[in-house]
Order: sequence, then C-alpha cells, then structure tokens
Amino acid sequence: MSQIVTGDAVVLDLRPARVPSMLLAAVVDLAVISLASSLFGYVISVVAGSYAYREQTLTMIGAIVFGFAYPIASETATRGRTLGSWALGLRVVREDGGAIRFRQALLRTMGFWFADFAPWTGFCGGLVCASIHPQSKRIGDLAAGTLMVRVRSPRRPQPIPPVPAELAGWTSQLQLSGLSDELVTASRQLVQRHDGLLPYPKEQLAQELARQVALRTAPAPPVALPARDFLAAVIAERRDREQRRLTDGGWVPTAAELPDGWR
Repeated sequence: MSQIVTGDAVVLDLRPARVPSMLLAAVVDLAVISLASSLFGYVISVVAGSYAYREQTLTMIGAIVFGFAYPIASETATRGRTLGSWALGLRVVREDGGAIRFRQALLRTMGFWFADFAPWTGFCGGLVCASIHPQSKRIGDLAAGTLMVRVRSPRRPQPIPPVPAELAGWTSQLQLSGLSDELVTASRQLVQRHDGLLPYPKEQLAQELARQVALRTAPAPPVALPARDFLAAVIAERRDREQRRLTDGGWVPTAAELPDGWR
C-alpha cells in the first residue's frame, strides 16, 4: 500500500504495481506491437509486390509507427491502460491519483523507447529504475509524473455506514459544495479501510482529513465527534444526496450498479 500526498496535502491510498507485473505487461504490449508490425509489413508488401527487402523495411516502419501510436492512443483513450496493463490488472495514473491524458501518455512512451527500453541503457533502464524506486516508477513515469497501480483488489472495501439518526438533522443542512473530489476520495478510502490500517498514522490522517473537511463544510456538528465518525457522516450524506439526485432524474440504481464508494 502506498500513501500518495497530493498538492492539496490530501493522502491518497494507492497500490503501486510490482515490478514483475509491470514487466509482464510490457512483454504483452511488445508482443502486440511485434505482431501488428509483422502483419503490416506482410500485407503492404503483398499489395505492393512481394519482395523480401521491402517486407523487412515495411515491418521496421510499422514497428516504429505502432511502437509509438499504440501505447499513446491506448493510454489516452482508456485513461491509462493498454492490452498488457489490462491483462495484468494495472492502470497508469497521475501522481495525484487522477486519470492521465495525452501529454502523460506521450511522455511515458517517449521515456520508454528512449530510456527504459533503449540500446544505450541495455534495454533494462526502466527495469533497474523501477526496482530501486519506492513506488516502482520507471524513467518514463518520472518524466511524465505518473505511476502504475493495481486496480484489482483482493477484498472489497467496507461499505460506508449510514448517517446515525441523532445526526440526521445536522447532515441534512450540510453545505457540501466546497468539497473537492480528491478530498472526498481520500476521506472515503480512510473510512472504508480504517479498521485495517495501523494505529499510526491512521489517527493522524483521520484528524487531518477531518480538519480539511470541516473547513469546507458548514455548519459544525452539534456534538464533538471522533474524526472517523465525522468523515463517515459527511461521506454518507454526500452519497445519499447523489442517490436522491439520480432517483429524481428517473433512474433508480440497484445495489450492483452503485459505485463502490456509494454503497
């Protein structure tokens, strides 16, 4: 587990991918690029005339084109996934936990071919870098400000508890428009994983998140609440309002259709 601190001093709970998984994902992607390049060279050479040297040249051109176009287009369109990362249950995200865009995908791909998997680094620059980096970042990730994380979790997070009846009057008056998505995500993750975290630093994290949430919400709770209970009440109220908004719009989601953070 890794605690990523965003620019707003919000701690995000991410699971950096392990080097063997990243290596296998890269092998799958390289196999896809090699197969696509070979098919491209063969098909074009058959159409233009079957000459061995022409097929080899076209295959090399296809390798260059697909080597850059495939990862950039795939990671941009899927917000951080290629066939290799999808097969291994991985995803590339920004350092703040957000989805990557074209710029990050471009920088990662350039870093891969010119540093991570380049002849002058022995085709293992990225492997060495990821092995010694605490978050398993390769050189392309350092250049793009990204990291690869695991998106398959062995256990589902605990559901957000409902708002206690004695706090319903207070939560119904809460102003929640000042809460950012990052702060809500961090608070939800801490509440859901609170019981499985070590005593230190979960209490410090809960106190800091509760302080930031309190600064962006109003009014204050009628009674003093533990940090975890305060965060749980705010997140539960936000979830309930989102559910009511969807219901008023004519769609009543089932339990299976609700995102994990709303259950």
